[in-house]
Amino acid sequence: MKKKIIAAVSALSMAGTVYASVGNAVHAEPVQSELTAETTASQDRIYCIASVSKMYSTLAVMQLVDEGKVELDDPVTKYLPDFKMDDERYKDITVRMLMDHTSGIPLGISINHYLYEDVDSFTHDNAFDILSGLRLKADPGEYACYNNMGFSLMEHIVENVSGMSFTDYVRDNIASKIGADHTGTAWSLYAGDLGDERVSLYRGFLPIEYPYEMAAGSGGIYATASDVANFGSAFFTGNDILLSDDAKTQMSTRWNDDAKYESYGLGWDFVEQIKYEKENIKVMGKGGDLPYMNSCLLVAPDEQISTAVLTAGNGSSQYAGLMASALMDVVLAERGKAVSDLTLPEPKIMDGIPDHYKKYEGLYYISDIYSTGICRITFDDTAMYKEELGTDNALPERFKITEDGGFVKVNDSGRMTADREIVYFEEKDGKIYIRTDKFTVYPGLGNTADSMYTGEKMEENPISPSVQQNWDELSQTVFVIYNEKWTSQQYESPFYQVVTDKEFPGYIMVKNSAGARVEKLADEDHALFFTSIPSSANRDLFNIEITRQTYADKTSAVSFDLSDGTRCRSVDSLPVFTADITEISLHSSEAVWYRIGKDMGGKSIVAERPDNSAIFVYNKFRELLYSTHIKDAMNTIDLPADGYIAFTGETGGSVKLFK
Repeated sequence: MKKKIIAAVSALSMAGTVYASVGNAVHAEPVQSELTAETTASQDRIYCIASVSKMYSTLAVMQLVDEGKVELDDPVTKYLPDFKMDDERYKDITVRMLMDHTSGIPLGISINHYLYEDVDSFTHDNAFDILSGLRLKADPGEYACYNNMGFSLMEHIVENVSGMSFTDYVRDNIASKIGADHTGTAWSLYAGDLGDERVSLYRGFLPIEYPYEMAAGSGGIYATASDVANFGSAFFTGNDILLSDDAKTQMSTRWNDDAKYESYGLGWDFVEQIKYEKENIKVMGKGGDLPYMNSCLLVAPDEQISTAVLTAGNGSSQYAGLMASALMDVVLAERGKAVSDLTLPEPKIMDGIPDHYKKYEGLYYISDIYSTGICRITFDDTAMYKEELGTDNALPERFKITEDGGFVKVNDSGRMTADREIVYFEEKDGKIYIRTDKFTVYPGLGNTADSMYTGEKMEENPISPSVQQNWDELSQTVFVIYNEKWTSQQYESPFYQVVTDKEFPGYIMVKNSAGARVEKLADEDHALFFTSIPSSANRDLFNIEITRQTYADKTSAVSFDLSDGTRCRSVDSLPVFTADITEISLHSSEAVWYRIGKDMGGKSIVAERPDNSAIFVYNKFRELLYSTHIKDAMNTIDLPADGYIAFTGETGGSVKLFK
């Protein structure tokens, strides 16, 4: 009998009771956690499974491999003749490289990919156009670095080779074959083909409209937890319902034998995990994160166990993964294969820093995958210091040297903490990189151990005084997105800020609510990505172009454009919202923005708007206060002093305002 774990979690504050089915018995297994659920949902609710969707596009292509219609080591251009980049190396990208994140493509996902109560093919239809102007960040196959765009290209491969839409392919060749009646893409869920048992979502405590992920191949599969767990059983050894054993073996083989690197397989985030490897148990895993929904799928193919955890709320795939692992451990323990949490030997701290470490002093680009920054590394006789630049953080972090030449982070008392961070310097191809080993404890949930390259020493970038001055004049300038569709979730955090600093001349930091990115100045109007960190710390890179733009409100100002298609304008250029404005004409590709002046601050307006439109209000700290994507949002809108208001919608419509 095949055993499966099926789990679903929904909560306002992350964790909750996990419902598990083992064989014919049903258990309610609470995950012990300080993060308690305020609500729970049955396993029949439909979630976006975020990047776990990559396993569906990978499996789809591997089915075509099984049929002899696709070869993994053929160039992508064989199947996508319209795929081109501004870099001749793109011709060397193979199908396999899309799956194991080694393509060298810098871009993640383009604009208009996450929409409230709306489906739109913009992200799908414009992928080739956006990629055509980009250069690669590395030679294809050089190193693995997490990349969403590769799986969007796989979505196109499935369509070109099969002659079917990706939505239809998933329905006919995956979901229907395993009885997954509630599995499909945003298009099938939006059409009602999967039922209407969508999980409820909240911003804070306010219910929001349901968001749809348009990048189906990389993050846009919708399913119930039971469907996802059943999908995971397709990777069991001997199960040939969806794939051959040879295809599954290729998928579960890590891309590189060097254990220092991330253990990506084809589609899988990891095909080896220390916790299970030490017990000779093979476990593969894939996690996924989107605003409001997170997921994790774990599969032990030889043990015939599949665990799926889907969450709604303020969670993460990290927490979902810990829950899925806890469920996996329950079943393994029942079989007499107990698996314990990781324990690591405590590194031995040494006295004194050898002089040769002085060569590692300088500025470093540092990344934690989702956000990057600049830090200064210095040494004295007793410690290494890591000082974050371009922020308000005043005190540098302190590290002590260890017996093996690493530097372990210590607290103010000079002692290591339960959460351990050890930094190593490595030289390769004339560059200096930082590799970080992290051991993190999650009370009541377990712990994790990660190792990856996280930093690169920055070279001096001598530029002319006029170039530096041009960017210095933009320093601290705040920009707002204006070209996303009216249903885009990006309007919840649309602000960007450019930062220059005398501490890092020749470079800028670009900040938004998600974190920061570092760019190298090329000239007065261009800043480019520049890093070569051989890991997923080097993901989602973009270039910046500064132009002059005339907007729908007839004003002209600086436009701040990203290579993913994002267009922004400075808030200083926004017209002031005044009492005599009674109607706003809408434009499909351009939000109408205003600054809220002191004369309107503290007052209220009533808005009468068409269905295909939205309104957003932000305070002076650029925090979202009001959105019509909140269910049953009131028509009466309070205006904060020194805040901002944006009107978005379809061309031809207008918003009427009453004071």
